[in-house]
Amino acid sequence: MATTQRQYRIEEDLIGELEVPAQALFGVQTQRAIDLYPLNGEKPLSAYPELLRGLLLVKKLAAQTNLNTGELEPEVGQAIVSAVDLLLAEMPADAFPVHAFHGGGGISSNMNVNEVVANLANHHAFERPLGSYQPVHPNDHVNLNNSTSDALNTACHLAVIDKMKQLDGELAALLGTFDEQGQRWRHVLKISRTCLQDAVEISFADLFGGYASQLERHRERLERDTDELYRVNLGGNIIGRKGDCSEAFFNQVIDGLNQMTGEKRFAHSDNLFDASQSHDDLARVAAGLDQLARALLRIAKDFRLMASGPETGLGEIRLPAVQPGSSAMPGKVNPTIPEYLIQCCMQACGRCYSVQMTQDHGELDYTPWQSVVISNLLDAISVLTSGMEAFRQHCLAGMEPDLARNAHNVNTLIPTLIRLKQQRGYSFAARVYKESGGDLEQIRRYLKE
Repeated sequence: MATTQRQYRIEEDLIGELEVPAQALFGVQTQRAIDLYPLNGEKPLSAYPELLRGLLLVKKLAAQTNLNTGELEPEVGQAIVSAVDLLLAEMPADAFPVHAFHGGGGISSNMNVNEVVANLANHHAFERPLGSYQPVHPNDHVNLNNSTSDALNTACHLAVIDKMKQLDGELAALLGTFDEQGQRWRHVLKISRTCLQDAVEISFADLFGGYASQLERHRERLERDTDELYRVNLGGNIIGRKGDCSEAFFNQVIDGLNQMTGEKRFAHSDNLFDASQSHDDLARVAAGLDQLARALLRIAKDFRLMASGPETGLGEIRLPAVQPGSSAMPGKVNPTIPEYLIQCCMQACGRCYSVQMTQDHGELDYTPWQSVVISNLLDAISVLTSGMEAFRQHCLAGMEPDLARNAHNVNTLIPTLIRLKQQRGYSFAARVYKESGGDLEQIRRYLKE
């Protein structure tokens, strides 16, 4: 028993008493979540620093607003603010061990943060032992005028806005590399294909310009959808009903958020009940990411196909050799970087589909699936950013066209017939093709010098 007392402390909630590791910054409700929702290879809250940072900023903002309205005693409010600042500087992983998604609409994540902030505030500002929750209580003070519903929702918005900046930066770099490579090889013509059959000649600037245009369009759409996340339901506690936080808090908290972030763009959601019932704004970002992933997947497949060979494939482009391609076939080099991007895109699409599924299951007044939404959304952003970076650095930037192969291809049967059609008309070219039996040398004789 003495050993248990040294290793654990006893805390109590409405369910009853529970042992909590003696030196843990979290408390009883976090410990229950640890016991109920084992990770088994999944990620904890600490693995999503953008979300954790968002939750901590909400708690700091709530404390500052409650101080301004006089709803927190100065020493308590300042202790909370100081504790959050310490956590923002370090964010110790072992303090935030709850499963990234769990039952209860994200309450375990919210209470994990509440308990850690309270314990740290009591320990540093008042030299109280961990688990005492006096004078700072996780519910009465850290959670004052906010709840899981609006705190988590707002934190999700903050996290995605932050995380999307990384993806946008990499997407912009990818677009720039497509432009650079298109201009570098603009003088090189290649044969285009429709339905995998030969078609007309185009330049590499044409090909890469098309890719860049599509990606730029997705980038602009994602930017517009991300901008919608500046509308938050902070102060719309529980289900968006007025009166569940003080009027003074509600009237001041958005100004405080704009001051804290320096964005000057945040505003209350148009309808707080709507914000509680649905997270379609986050789902729309996921839909945009899904479309971006599918565009990137197609481009990566094109590169893989154009580089096929080295002797019996298309062989139109040469990709940088980055690793041996076979443990059994000497000399084989595979297009592993495009394949990595393809896998990243597949993974992102699956995560985005999980986000979309949550829209079907938000019953009545509150949709409790935001933990699934945000974890999958942040993972989709991460894996797409990683895939684009690897593709840009290790594939696209070093790609070169095979000049001889492309010069041969653009003078084969179909391009030659197209030139003949442009000079003499479709019917004439079709008759020549039929009469010659497709003999390229005969067809070339009809071309005007």
